[in-house]
Amino acid sequence: MNFPQFRKHESGFNFYEIHNGNNFTEYQRIGNKIIIYQIKANTYFETIRIQEMLNLDGCYLVADEKEVEALKNG
Repeated sequence: MNFPQFRKHESGFNFYEIHNGNNFTEYQRIGNKIIIYQIKANTYFETIRIQEMLNLDGCYLVADEKEVEALKNG
């Protein structure tokens, strides 16, 4: 699998840029603001969350890179 991979939550408010199997950036839209979280998987549960995103399990969908870039650039 090539990285980065881009995912979004089915709600449309959270977008993810997955850098590798252990790191991702979350972009959370709250009103007119974007909150950015840098996540490093230090626990088993965080690793599972990344795998769920990569496998499109549950509430995760493929996001277009342009969608994520638009959030990053305002």
